Amino acid sequence: AATHIGGLTIHSWSGIGIKSELTKRDLDKIASTDYITRRMKSARVLIIDEVSMLAPDTLDMVDAVCRFVRSSIAVFGGLQVVLVGDFFQLPPIIKKEIQNNAQTKLLDTAPLGRFAHHARAWVETSPAVCYLTEQYRQDDQDFLTVLSAIRANTFGQSHLDHIEKRKIKLD
Repeated sequence: AATHIGGLTIHSWSGIGIKSELTKRDLDKIASTDYITRRMKSARVLIIDEVSMLAPDTLDMVDAVCRFVRSSIAVFGGLQVVLVGDFFQLPPIIKKEIQNNAQTKLLDTAPLGRFAHHARAWVETSPAVCYLTEQYRQDDQDFLTVLSAIRANTFGQSHLDHIEKRKIKLD
């Protein structure tokens, strides 16, 4: 979606790529990359969409790069940050090395500190949270009720009955 509006992924924009941690050497390399420093220094607002999919350490790395490149101790180097997303949607993917095995596996349970709002940068930013209440993607009130019940973990028999009524039996 970012490419449709001339945007970049946060990993590309910040220069962190797929790193899971940053060293001083990494920061120096990113800061010496002209196209990254130019766009980061000229930016006034940083919009991060799908923030629910961003791990806290990734958000903290972006913050560290912004502070370093912009030579500012302010959170995100003084950039205004707009975080957009729904934490009831997709969570970050976290990999765990399996002992005695070179393969990786998705964690079965979410560890503490899994979400972007657990990041130090999020806490320091102390963002104003805005909840959108209008639904524009669906106008079927019964279906919206089912979706809301799933979201709130209150799905019950009446919701299941509604879904069952909509089933199309194939012969």
